[in-house]
Amino acid sequence: MSRAPLGLRAARTVIRLAGAFVPRERRGEWQRLWSAELEHRWQVHRQRPARDLVRWSLGAFSHAWYVLRTEFTMDSILQDVRYALRSLRSGKGLVAVAVISLALGIGASASIFSVVDVLMFRPLPYEDSERVVRIYTTNEERGWTEVSVTVPDFLDFRDQSEVTDIAASSGESFNLSGGDRPERVVGRRVSYNFFRVLGMPPVRGRSFTEGEERAGQNRVVIITDGFWHRHFGADPAVLDETVLLNGEPHTIVGVLSPDFWSEYHGVDVWVPFGVTGEESRASYYLSVVGRVQPTATVDRARVEISQIANQIAAAYPQTSSGNGAHMLTLQSNMTDEGVRSGSLIGMTAVAFVLLIACANVANLLLTRAAGRDREVALRGALGAGRIRIAQQFLAEAVVISLLGGALGLVFAAFGIRGLISIIPPDFERIDAVGLDGRVLLFTGVVTIATGLIFGMAPVLQSAKTNFVDSLKEGGRSGGGVTSGRFRKALVVAEVSLAVTLLVASALLVQGFNRLQGGENGFDETDVLTFRITLPANEFPDTTALDAFYTSLRPRIQALPGVVSASATSILPWRGNSGTWYWLSEQEPLDSEKSITNYRYILPEYFEALDVPLLRGRTFTGGDRPTTARVVVINEAMVARHWADADPIGQRIHLSSGVREIVGVVADTREYGSTDAPDPMMYMATVQGMNRSMSWVVETSTPPAALADAVRAEVAAVNPNLPVFQVMGLDLVIRDALQGDAIMPRVMGVLALVALVLSVGGVYGVMAYSVSQRTRELGIRMALGAHGRSVMSMVVRQGTMLAGLGVGVGILLALGVSRGLSLFLYGVNPFHPPTFVGVAVFLLGAGVAASYFPARRATKVDPMLALRTE
Repeated sequence: MSRAPLGLRAARTVIRLAGAFVPRERRGEWQRLWSAELEHRWQVHRQRPARDLVRWSLGAFSHAWYVLRTEFTMDSILQDVRYALRSLRSGKGLVAVAVISLALGIGASASIFSVVDVLMFRPLPYEDSERVVRIYTTNEERGWTEVSVTVPDFLDFRDQSEVTDIAASSGESFNLSGGDRPERVVGRRVSYNFFRVLGMPPVRGRSFTEGEERAGQNRVVIITDGFWHRHFGADPAVLDETVLLNGEPHTIVGVLSPDFWSEYHGVDVWVPFGVTGEESRASYYLSVVGRVQPTATVDRARVEISQIANQIAAAYPQTSSGNGAHMLTLQSNMTDEGVRSGSLIGMTAVAFVLLIACANVANLLLTRAAGRDREVALRGALGAGRIRIAQQFLAEAVVISLLGGALGLVFAAFGIRGLISIIPPDFERIDAVGLDGRVLLFTGVVTIATGLIFGMAPVLQSAKTNFVDSLKEGGRSGGGVTSGRFRKALVVAEVSLAVTLLVASALLVQGFNRLQGGENGFDETDVLTFRITLPANEFPDTTALDAFYTSLRPRIQALPGVVSASATSILPWRGNSGTWYWLSEQEPLDSEKSITNYRYILPEYFEALDVPLLRGRTFTGGDRPTTARVVVINEAMVARHWADADPIGQRIHLSSGVREIVGVVADTREYGSTDAPDPMMYMATVQGMNRSMSWVVETSTPPAALADAVRAEVAAVNPNLPVFQVMGLDLVIRDALQGDAIMPRVMGVLALVALVLSVGGVYGVMAYSVSQRTRELGIRMALGAHGRSVMSMVVRQGTMLAGLGVGVGILLALGVSRGLSLFLYGVNPFHPPTFVGVAVFLLGAGVAASYFPARRATKVDPMLALRTE
C-alpha cells in the first residue's frame, strides 16, 4: 500500500494535536468523525489538497478552541485558584523556595528593563520626536563620520533647507556673580529658533528673536525652572531681571517648563549666539538639530541636507573640500553602539537568570507533582478530563508566579535604586528611570509568561499519568524515567546558562580591572584639582591672562603643604583635544596634514604630576607671550617622526604659528584608553589664549584639606571668579571610570544569582533522586554495599549533571563572549584561563551540591527501606 501524501499526513497530525484538548469522554468520537470527514474530503478533492488541508486544519482548531472556551469558564478558574491556594499551603517550604527563585529572576528583569526602556525604547519627550533629527559633518578622506558643524555651514543649512527647520547650540559655562559668592553655572549658546525646533518654548516670557542671535544684541537669557526656584525663589516678576554672566549683564526674557528636557545634562542658562559673520568654516563645534516638516519624510530631508553640503564643499574647497552631511533621528543618535550593546547584553543576561529561575521552579513543581499521581488518577477516575487537570496545575503555577512577581517588584525597587547609584548622573535621561507604568506592565507580562512556562512541566507530566496503574496499591509514583530525565535536562540547562553568565562577568571584571589598574604614567594620589574660567571681557588678551596666572600660582604654592602648583587645559581622563600640524616649511593641503592631541599647561605641570622629563626642558617663567613659541612632546610623538633623530630644536607648524620642540616627557594615559599612548603635544598657556584651566596642586597633606584655602587665594586675586570642580585627581579618574563599571557590576550580580539558583537546582535534583531511590539504596546496603561506595555513586551522578552543563555552557559562552569585546578593554574574549577557571568552579559547586544528598543516602536504614517489599 502506497504511503499517504504529505498533505494528508499533516492533516492527520493536526487532528491528533487538536484532539488532545478535547475531554477524554468525547475524544474518541471527535477524532473518528474528523478522520472520516478528512478521508471523504481527500477522496473527493484529490486535485486541491493544499486548499482543503488549510480548511480542515482551521476547522479542527476552531472546534478545539470551542472546547477550550467551554471548559475554561470563570467559575472553574476561580474554583481552581481557591483549590491551588489550599493545596500550596501544605508545601510551604517548597512554595517559599519557588517564590524567592522567581522573585530574583523577575526583580532582576524589571530592574534592567527600567533602564533599557528609558535608553532604548521610550520616545524622547518632544512632540513628534521621531521628526527631530541630528546633523553631522562627514568627510571620507579625513575619516569623519559624525563631526560637529561650523557656524557658516549651519547658517547655510538653515537658510537653504526647505523641509527641515534647523537650529544649533554649543556648550559654554558661565561665571555667575553678584551674589554672596560667585558660582559656575552650566549653560549653552543657541540659535534663536532652538526652542521652536524642539517644540518646547518657555512657559513664562518668550523665546529669543532673530536679531538677538547677532553679536552685541545677545545679552538676554532664558533660565530653567530649577534655576528660577534656586536663585529667585520662583518670583513671578523674574522677567526683565538682570544677571551677571561672565561679568556682563544679561536680561531674563523667559523661564522654561519644569518638564523641559535636554540631552545636555545640568544646563541652567541658555544664551543666544553672538554671530559676527567672521566665523571660520574650519572651526567645527556646533551641535545641530532639526525638525522635519510634517509634509516631508526624514529620508527626503536627508537627501536635501546632503545636496546642500555638496554645494558648500564646491563653493569653499579650501576649507570644505570632501565634506558631506549625515542626518539621523535624535533618538537613534542618543543610542550609540555602547548603549545598544550594553542594553542587549543586560537583557540577555536577565533572560538567562529568568530561565534559570523558571527551570528551578519547574523542577520543584515536578517534584511536587510526582507525589500526586494518585490524586490525579483519582480525579480522572471521578470524571475530570485532562484539560481540567491541566487547568489545576496551571492555576497553581500562576499563583506561585504572581506571588513571585509581587515579591519581585520589591526586589526591583531596590535593584533600580542600586542601578541608579552606579550610573553616572550625566547619563541620558537617567532621572526618568523608576517603577512606572511601563515597568509594571512589563513585570506583569513576564510574571504571567513565566507562570505558564514552568507550569507546563507538571501539566505534561500529568498527561502521561496512567490512571489505572496509579490507583493500584503500591503503584509507583514520580513520573517515571521520562520525568527524571526531564528534571536532569532542566538542571543541565541551568548550569550551562550559569556558566555563560559567570564567564561573561569574569571577562568584564578583568577588562575593568585592566582599565582601572593600568599604569597612568603620573601620580594622582596626592593632587588636588579645581577649575577656573576667566571671562573674555576682563581678560581680553594674553597679557591679562599672563598677569592673572603669574599672580595666582605663587600664592597657591605658598600655602602650607603645597609641593608644586600648575594648571592644564584638560585634566587627564577628562576628555581630549586635537589639532592639525605639519613639519614641512610649506603648508600642505588639509588632507595631507597630521593630527595630534594637545594640552595647554603652566610651568611645573609635569613636576606636580611626577611625569619624568626625558630630554631637554619643560616650560619656565622665561616662556612669555612675547618670546619664541615652544612646545614639549611625549615619547609617542618622538616615535612617530624622530625615532632615529634628536627632536630637540625641531619645528612644528600649527595654524597658530611655528613652535620649537624644547623637551620630551614620558607617555601618560590621558583619557582611559588601554591601547598604546597617542602622540601628545604640550604648549605654554601664556603663549595661547586659553581662559579655562584646571589647576593641579601637589600636596604633602590630604588634598581635600586645601580646598577652602585655595578658594580664599583665588578670591584674594579676583573675588568675582568662582572655583568649581574641586576634587582630588584620584576622584576625577574614579568618576571617569564610573560608566565603565556599570557592566561588570551588573553582570557580577546576575552571575551570582544564577550561580545560587543553578547550584540549588543540582542539590534539589540529587536530593529528590535519593528520596526516590530509598528502597534501591537500602537493597544495595543490605547486600553489603559500603556507605562510601553509595556516596561516591550519588556524587558521581551529580557531578555528571554539572559536567554536562559546564560543557554546554562553555560552548554557549564562546558564542556570547564575542559580543562583549566593546567592554573588555584589551582582554581576549576567548581568554582560556577564565573559561577553565569557571568550569572548574562550577564543577566544584556541583560536587558540593551533591555531597549532602549523598551523605543522606548513606544513612538509609536497610530494614526500613525494605519493609514495604
